[in-house]
Amino acid sequence: MFSALQGTDGMGTPPPPGERSSGRLPQTADTKGTEAMYNVNHRHLVLGVALVLAPFQLACRSGGAGGGTLSGVAPGLPHARPMPEQVRAVWVARFHYQTPDDIRTIVRNSASLGFNTLLWQVRGEGTVLYPSRIEPWAAQYGYRDPGFDPLRIAVEEAHRHGMRIEAWVNVMPGWKGKRPPPIPNQLWNTHPEWFLRDAAGRRQELGDFYVILNPCLPAVRRYITSIFDEIVSNYAVDGVHLDYVRYAWDTTPHARERFPRDPDTLKLFRRDTGKTPESDPAAWDAWRINQLTRLVDSIRTIVAHRRPGATVTAATWSSPQRGYDEYFQNAAGWLRTGLIHAAYPMAYTDRVGDFENYIRAYQAAAPERRVIPGIGIYKHSTPQQVAEQLERCRAWGGDFAVFSYASLHAVAGDRNAKPTALASENKLRTMRREVVRRF
Repeated sequence: MFSALQGTDGMGTPPPPGERSSGRLPQTADTKGTEAMYNVNHRHLVLGVALVLAPFQLACRSGGAGGGTLSGVAPGLPHARPMPEQVRAVWVARFHYQTPDDIRTIVRNSASLGFNTLLWQVRGEGTVLYPSRIEPWAAQYGYRDPGFDPLRIAVEEAHRHGMRIEAWVNVMPGWKGKRPPPIPNQLWNTHPEWFLRDAAGRRQELGDFYVILNPCLPAVRRYITSIFDEIVSNYAVDGVHLDYVRYAWDTTPHARERFPRDPDTLKLFRRDTGKTPESDPAAWDAWRINQLTRLVDSIRTIVAHRRPGATVTAATWSSPQRGYDEYFQNAAGWLRTGLIHAAYPMAYTDRVGDFENYIRAYQAAAPERRVIPGIGIYKHSTPQQVAEQLERCRAWGGDFAVFSYASLHAVAGDRNAKPTALASENKLRTMRREVVRRF
């Protein structure tokens, strides 16, 4: 069993309205930040979750390093739309749209296939696709304002077609690429101390993977929470969708053991536990897992306060056990205790048996909670593969999400594709659309 840890930011929140369980998040009488720790049975997927049960004191810094504190509900926005009885969602990645016409076409096409929920990506790697006071514009727009607001158009179009829309945010990534950002105001350049660092102070190496921010640092948690604050305070999104809400280790040897080992993180760990990573490796793992849970809790709190009724969902690792063991993502714990309204397991496989096993593991770990199967339709090359997984979803109640829109329709990125490859992909898209339409 993990030992109790101490904390000061964030708070526990009750399970959200409309969920499939009447249970409530455990509370404590302590108003000074005591964290409750739940029993952990590692082998049977009874995953523990450490919840910060503090008073309502979350300080969300607009602009990152400074700004006002949490003060109230965002004014002037229509109410968030509730999750439907059957969620039919599609992921729309930041690479799928470029112009206002692209956005309108995506929404129209998605509605025509019967989707009722858009998971619309607005943050990738420390850059965003809406006008922000916190982070710069994404590379797709040359790191400059394109003269329109993609997210506002997407929200308006989604609602016009009777659809829900959740702002899809890559939570932990701070950059991706073999070279540093070409703009001075990107996180890699402005806050090098916020990234995962080893004992020698070196950050994760740049390459073909995300380098991530360190969720063990309170400043990082406040910063990331402020991004969600900005979104739900300014846009009529019906929810936020967390992706890469995990430790994204790089490919260097022993990355999980090497990161983070910076003095600030080790000082915080020793303050909370009186230990070092070497003296108690299990406590070190548990503490790092807990810091990510504290971040999810802070996001849940700010969304509930700024935009009551909006949902917090997460794209989670295909296997809850592997996500917990290897990436320190306690998705089943978050789901079971109400920190997230729904989990979207990324059960991306062309084998229906594996698909069933992934989803059933979540259903067993968090009974009566909302598990929305994520279908990796891009892996499906036959109608049977698509239909088998959709049929399983129907048997489980009808919820499903498709990854991604680009596997069903043409997207902005096609403009750079080779004609032969594009022709082949278009045939697959047509086949997949025909199957999805039947469900």
